[in-house]
Amino acid sequence: MNGLQDIPRIGEKMAKRFQEHFGGEDRAMDAILSGDIASISEVEGVGQRYAISLVHEVRAQFEGVSMEDFLKTKEASDIYERLLDIIKQFTHTRYAKDKLHVYIPYPASKKALIEDIRKDVAGYMRTACVLGDNEELITLLSNVKALDVKCNPPKVRSRAILTADSKQYEVARQMFGDLLDVQFVKGAGEFVDTARGYSHVVAADDKCMAFDLPEDVDPEFIPDIRKANMWQIVPEKEIYFFARNLNTLECCIQMVEILRCSGICSLEDIADDDIERLKQTLSLIDGDGDVREGSDNRIDRLMMISRNVDNCVSETITAANVTLNSCLEESKLTLSGQDMLKVMNGKMEIKDLLEKELFHSYSSVIKTAKEKIVADLALERNELLSLDSFFSDEITYPLEVKQECLYSFKQQIVNQVEKLKVRHKCNIARTLSEFHDVAQRMVHEALDFDVGFSIGCFAKEFDLHLPDFIEGTGIAFESASNLFIRTRHGSVVPIDYSVGNTSYDPDGNGSRVVLLSGVNSGGKTSLLELVAQCVILAHMGFPTPAVNMEIGLAEEFYHFGKSKGTLDAGAFETTLVDFSVVANDSPKLVLADELESITEPGASAKIISGILEVLSENDNGMSIFVSHLSELILENTECNVRVDGIEASGLDKDLNLIVERTPRYNYVAKSTPELIVERLSRKSNGLEQDFYKRLQKKFK
Repeated sequence: MNGLQDIPRIGEKMAKRFQEHFGGEDRAMDAILSGDIASISEVEGVGQRYAISLVHEVRAQFEGVSMEDFLKTKEASDIYERLLDIIKQFTHTRYAKDKLHVYIPYPASKKALIEDIRKDVAGYMRTACVLGDNEELITLLSNVKALDVKCNPPKVRSRAILTADSKQYEVARQMFGDLLDVQFVKGAGEFVDTARGYSHVVAADDKCMAFDLPEDVDPEFIPDIRKANMWQIVPEKEIYFFARNLNTLECCIQMVEILRCSGICSLEDIADDDIERLKQTLSLIDGDGDVREGSDNRIDRLMMISRNVDNCVSETITAANVTLNSCLEESKLTLSGQDMLKVMNGKMEIKDLLEKELFHSYSSVIKTAKEKIVADLALERNELLSLDSFFSDEITYPLEVKQECLYSFKQQIVNQVEKLKVRHKCNIARTLSEFHDVAQRMVHEALDFDVGFSIGCFAKEFDLHLPDFIEGTGIAFESASNLFIRTRHGSVVPIDYSVGNTSYDPDGNGSRVVLLSGVNSGGKTSLLELVAQCVILAHMGFPTPAVNMEIGLAEEFYHFGKSKGTLDAGAFETTLVDFSVVANDSPKLVLADELESITEPGASAKIISGILEVLSENDNGMSIFVSHLSELILENTECNVRVDGIEASGLDKDLNLIVERTPRYNYVAKSTPELIVERLSRKSNGLEQDFYKRLQKKFK
């Protein structure tokens, strides 16, 4: 299988969708082969069911076996799906919930695959015992998502590459044109004019280095743009991948730390120091790919100035005008004789006299205003010159700030922030460029960890144990409980049972064909379900709901559910056809629930006895049939059939049946309808009770 179109049901159009979604054919193939159902189902036109079947088909080609090779009936497949639904309740990620579908029951001929899974599952169970109650780990897992690998940063508008070399221009445009502006300039004048429109400029050739540039234009010189790294020119490109996946990556790092502290192997070939370096570098960025607040004091100070300068200046001007107004109200103008003569002779304006009189107060207010702005914004010495230009040297009232000077100051701060951020981002991007593979491996391992951890937590919650495999045909368990009942009711009566050649052989002759008789609502169907659960889980390599269990692996598993009433001729014929497939000598397990409802009791008994005779002739087969016609079936069969019974001994004080759930071997148990009638009689009165009592007499 060399490519997507080698996979059944993937044509040219679907292959193109896969390539676009995963960013290449190799990545798409990796997702399919690894069973990443969650990601596959996100491809346009692909749902979860399609993704699951696609993965199953591909794995079947590689493993040489499919799920249908073992699960031979719809009822068997339904029980498998219900078991998966229970395990899914312990997952923490969508990835794990979907990937559980890659675990299927294998036939005995694939025992090596089952054993490999058992080894892994044993490790999952040990991990769950250590960390199953770790709330921090569970919270972290719940926040892990598949990586967004298709993310591209928005175009950077505040920076540009300028060059006077046409070849450099073409190279720069191809390499970086999608990420920031690339401008071709002719001469120093055009370079300066263009550069002033950006916060940061890269000059990409030797010619630019010869330009005589003013102080306010301070480009970064890179003589040969072809030798530049992406992290040097557009660090946002490198950072953006990590920023978009920041929460997942930080959670994964914490998970690695928890696992390692708990003695559980995680990314063994990656040193603790490298994990710590990645952790510290990620702490410098936020989810938008910007420099995280608190990671650089210089940037934080300038950002504070940028945020607060308008409010600070506005409040300061308001307070200064209040002070200046008070000064004006309290001021008195006293003219000397000489000043009066100068005014009268036109040698001095009244305005000049007023300014002279108010100059001291005005200067004091301006000085106080500047000191407040400096203190509130924590301005440094090199920024004070800009502050001096905020206010007019001439006395004005009300006091106003020069808006063009304030704007220039703010732009100066923005440019400084941009330059510092670019430098900071370059250092961050250079470090992160080393960790792409580590990041992807770490997330993939975390998601796969959740798959195994979920299986382990499932086993821990229900106290499941890995069964023992035995040679031959048989199944036996002690203290086993039906998982479907436990999930509904929380507790269930444990059951011991054995069929076939096991170390716990109740009749000593290794009976492989069993009729299960007994009381209505006594648990016969539940026991059959329990056997099916144990068989399927064991063939998956999973633990089973029994304290002790041994099983001889089978090649095929048939489960026939209870029929809904007497069948018509066509349905009856179909049922017989369904059973005809069991008539071969392959190792198989057959379970059937009250097959007698397919037709009238006499004929049903004969049909069932015939089926049992066929099954008994297969030394590699084992079967359990639930039936109320045990005695009638025995009369019609010539093979060795063991009859076990689940019996009710009476009613308790709440009028519930008292049932011994563990079957009694070699015992025909009655369905005890008289107990049901008695219960109805004791729960009723009047004419209704008289009716039930009349029925009771029929059983005496």
